[in-house]
Amino acid sequence: MKHLLLIIAFFIGLTSYAQMPGGMGGMKNMKDPKLGRVYGKVIDANTGKPVEYASVQVLWYSKDSLLGGSLVKENGDFAVDGLPSFGQVRVKIKFIGYKDYLQKVYLSPPDKVDQDLGDIKLAVDDKLLKEVDVVAEKSAVVLSIDKRTYNVDKDLSVKGGTGVDVMKNIPGLTVDADGNVQLRNQSPTIFVDGRPTTLTLQQIPADQIERVEIITNPSVKYDASATGGILNVVMKRNNKPGYNGMVMAYIGTGDRYGGMANLNVKQGKWNTSLMYSFNQGINNTNGFTKRTQLDSGKTVGYFNQDNNTRMMTIFNFGRLGIDYNIDNRNTISLNGMIVAGQFKTADNQTYKILDSSATERLFGYQLNNQKAEFQNYNAQLLYKKTYPKVGKELTVDANYNYTNSNNGYLFNTSTQTIPYITDIPNTYQKNKGFTNANQFVFQMDYVNPISDTRKFEAGIKAFYKNSISANNTSRATGDENNYVKDTIMSNRYVIDDMINAAYVNYNDKLFWNIGYQAGLRFEQSYYAGNITDKNQKFSYNYPSTAYDILKSLFPAIYFSKKLKKSQEVQLNFSRKIARPNFFQLMPFVMFADKQNYRIGNPQLKPEFKNIAELNYNKILTKGSYLASGYFRYEEQPITDVAYPDPDPAKTNVLVNTTINGDNAIRYGFENTFKWTFFKTLDWTVNANAYYIYMKGKIVPTEPEVKAEGYAWNAKTTISYRFPKNITLQVNGNYESPKILLLGVANPIYSMDISLNYMIATKWIFNATLSDVFNTRRMGTHYETPYYEQDLSRRRESRYVRLTVTYLFGKMDASIFKRGKQMKGMGGQEGNQDGLDFK
Repeated sequence: MKHLLLIIAFFIGLTSYAQMPGGMGGMKNMKDPKLGRVYGKVIDANTGKPVEYASVQVLWYSKDSLLGGSLVKENGDFAVDGLPSFGQVRVKIKFIGYKDYLQKVYLSPPDKVDQDLGDIKLAVDDKLLKEVDVVAEKSAVVLSIDKRTYNVDKDLSVKGGTGVDVMKNIPGLTVDADGNVQLRNQSPTIFVDGRPTTLTLQQIPADQIERVEIITNPSVKYDASATGGILNVVMKRNNKPGYNGMVMAYIGTGDRYGGMANLNVKQGKWNTSLMYSFNQGINNTNGFTKRTQLDSGKTVGYFNQDNNTRMMTIFNFGRLGIDYNIDNRNTISLNGMIVAGQFKTADNQTYKILDSSATERLFGYQLNNQKAEFQNYNAQLLYKKTYPKVGKELTVDANYNYTNSNNGYLFNTSTQTIPYITDIPNTYQKNKGFTNANQFVFQMDYVNPISDTRKFEAGIKAFYKNSISANNTSRATGDENNYVKDTIMSNRYVIDDMINAAYVNYNDKLFWNIGYQAGLRFEQSYYAGNITDKNQKFSYNYPSTAYDILKSLFPAIYFSKKLKKSQEVQLNFSRKIARPNFFQLMPFVMFADKQNYRIGNPQLKPEFKNIAELNYNKILTKGSYLASGYFRYEEQPITDVAYPDPDPAKTNVLVNTTINGDNAIRYGFENTFKWTFFKTLDWTVNANAYYIYMKGKIVPTEPEVKAEGYAWNAKTTISYRFPKNITLQVNGNYESPKILLLGVANPIYSMDISLNYMIATKWIFNATLSDVFNTRRMGTHYETPYYEQDLSRRRESRYVRLTVTYLFGKMDASIFKRGKQMKGMGGQEGNQDGLDFK
């Protein structure tokens, strides 16, 4: 414990020794013998006991330059030698749980060079202790006017899981069958530690996530493409002196097992963290597709398909972080990350084709085997400079990311006529592909708080990504050893994506103490795709004309007003852009089976979104309440559609593509309520109701289609703390049917239960039952002039997972003790604590 206090105090106050200012009146050219000394005793104001290892700093009166320092001894005594012999200084004493003590001292020869400050009484900081107590018992959700923060450590059900498991429980978020996350029915941008990432949430271990910040309407500081908001995944990082870490292992049904080891060491100016995790899981799921083919309103046939899928995932995740504090106000960080994994899927499909009288005509099965693997390497160099003015800082960030992925598919299809007429040869399809991508990001941000109410922010960003991908498809009929290349499905393409941006933000206050933040972001974007084996190209460049300038400017303004009784209101507006990607644009077939194929649309245009929010936050005695009303007007929205192939011989085959709708309106009302009962029961509930209106043309030659309707979703988390460090957590969620352009998504509901037991703050045992009633299933229902279709599938099946975690550490740098004590300053005898403040 003594070492713990020693190291805390040492790194709070004694990380640097600044030079003495040059000017001291008429004495500036005299050599100061540095004979000044202050000493005294530090005691607790209530108990009178010594406050050992408190931090003592001596600074110039008018500047933050550190002249010397010491630590309080076990008996409460301290002494700081080697100070200037004359001049006014400040003595500052700090220790955790106490109010800071500050005293002015004037040193002058001959009588006031050596001064006894007497017994200094430190008063307990009741407010700080209350804050510490609140943090120790806080629930998973912290609500504020500009963002919501979800503390992952408080979620018992995600231990041993991935980032997708974390998102399932966050109020206001939903997760679809493919693990894609939506915020208010929109796709948010994923950040890691405040920067965009190429990682998917499934690739990030839940146990390495400290918290998730949800920003529903980001300011101009963030990319204009963050149309669906931002999920900022903040990774765990060590800030404690000494060493600490954890070892975790888990096992579960469905061949789920994995583990993680984490070590953090902080010594002097260096802070190093190292982590590795491994996890594997198998999901056995089922689904179905039921389609009725229509022609002029009449049924002409049926297609029914059942799926049984077995999917295995393997992930390896490694991370290294090194921070070096050049001095008190300059830090340089080097971070590296390696992620690698595999996906193995076996999808058994059984299908039937029936005529208009529902008589079965064809029966068959298809076996789809997929194996994919990837490696992702990331390196980041970050420089941060702070200033004496609180809040003023400059950050410069350079980021490089390399991704390599390989995938292979094998489709084996067997079909038989009913009644049996003749043999239909089996068909085979093999796909092999790869992607290599290099991404470079440079970003610089500057913040300057001009006054207590005014603040100026500015920044620039350069983004460039180059990727090369290839897909080779071959087919065989009858003989699986006689494959022929499919030149339509085979492609090799190169993509260049570049975005340069700059922004400015200004904060101030208006009349009636209304705060505002006004900002403007400019983005220049260039995107080029080249199918090298077919000599097909597509590109766009904004702004390319004077008219496009307006499409490259993205303003945002925010108003906030603090009211009485811990209330705050905020109103904000912003404009954002969603750019079409390569696969949405390029006119070649990217996916195909017997009943579907996907093709790009080269006429697709960017989608612009105008977003407004009105937020109200109320801090209650035992909780908080956050209400948000939001409105979106979407210009030429990018929408996925499906229609029958225009080829008369393929009317039962659906073409899947993307179009621009004419417009879309979405608005909703979201409420989040958090309350603590009896200090042992926490309850959080979130409900979001919204309206959607959209319209667009499915087939260019036919009238446009309209869709509108209301939908809602809700989540709740209940956590109860039993005696002896046992905690029970229950998570439940419900998503109502929601409108689609040509149909509706089916309701989704599920419940998870977790039990946690901690022994002596070292061992943590956790048991989680996911999807208690096995009801987490996604599905859609479509009704069009050409077909009616019901589709259902699952992402994962119900499972049980047991996790054991061991925590270790010591806030003590004794393992790095110097071989000799440091010399004192100014020719005087070395400091008795063996510390050097130079």
